[in-house]
Amino acid sequence: MKLPRKIVLVEEGLARLYVPDLSEYIREDGLVEPAWMPVFYNPSARLSRDITILALRAFFNDKKFFFVDLLAGTGVRGIRIALEAGGVGIVNDVDPRAFDFMVENIKLNKLESELTPFNMEANALGNLLTFTGVFVDYVDIDPYGSPIPYIESSLKPLGKKALIGVSATDKGPLACVNKDKTLKRYWLDCADVDFKSELGLRLLTYNIALRASAMNYTITPVLYLSKAHYYRVFYVAERKNPFNVISKCRGYIWYCPTTLERGFKYDRDKEFDCSDGNRPLFIGPLWICPIGDENFARRLLAVLEKTLFLQRREVLKYVEYAQKEFSVNEPFIRLDLLCRKIRADMPNMELLVERLEELGFKASRTHLDPRGLKTNAPLKIVESTILGLSGK
Repeated sequence: MKLPRKIVLVEEGLARLYVPDLSEYIREDGLVEPAWMPVFYNPSARLSRDITILALRAFFNDKKFFFVDLLAGTGVRGIRIALEAGGVGIVNDVDPRAFDFMVENIKLNKLESELTPFNMEANALGNLLTFTGVFVDYVDIDPYGSPIPYIESSLKPLGKKALIGVSATDKGPLACVNKDKTLKRYWLDCADVDFKSELGLRLLTYNIALRASAMNYTITPVLYLSKAHYYRVFYVAERKNPFNVISKCRGYIWYCPTTLERGFKYDRDKEFDCSDGNRPLFIGPLWICPIGDENFARRLLAVLEKTLFLQRREVLKYVEYAQKEFSVNEPFIRLDLLCRKIRADMPNMELLVERLEELGFKASRTHLDPRGLKTNAPLKIVESTILGLSGK
């Protein structure tokens, strides 16, 4: 065994893994800091990996598939995909120390016939696979930072219809917290909005869709997850003319900072005013179609009901949220800001959702923000419903 002496054995899902001794990398707040480790392993990202297994089982319906984990670290995600979702494929990392962990963890889980470890730069591997004649059914991109540098090489070896799992830990630039990096990396002039988490997902999806379109791939987002330090999005990629999707899904979000009105527009040429007479901000171009598929979320639930080892509280709560949340495309509203504007107390969220549904509108909480409400009801209807619940 070539691993360092300070390692521990952990269990996650059905996998057993050697990882760097977590106790050596504890921050002052008591949390593990994965970036300090010689080889990356983030225990707090288990939800992301659990959802990956659910998504793969829902998409491939228990059929065998070939996958590539481009940035595998200790190999945890790829090993779980082989053990829990029926995948056969490649786990790769450019770091020789990570390669040693992958080799030992593959042996530990007796997956030598299912997994092949590689020690290559991720883009080089993606380009190499293009010429092998082997089509990839699923590619996983989980970098430290932005996934954008790996998108084009990841698309090249995909089959006619495939699934892509993408993580992004650069939430600051994506959510317009770091405006200079947003412009440099994603070509967007930022605006201060109350739906920052959703803005980041739409901006990420638009940038990936543009790169896919240039390679004659259409991508459709079916599942998204947002946690404190990362986004995780799953896309169905199809080798077909992307013109119709891009022309329909490329657009702008208009936003009124003082009234909190918002909506979608295909272009910014038609001028109009907010209800207070001010001009709205136009944010984009970005992705204005749905970023989650409620039917796919239902399939996740069906898989989860049959998969006992994934039925952790965190997973159950996410899947429960996703089904309703994905049914509403409109950007979420921060209720605390809206209630401050209309001088009302914050209502019970579940009761507000129920009342809006009784009025014939779609409404849901969102996991993107505990204060967030997603609804297709006009803002005036939301305001009057809140006031009615508060007795005003």
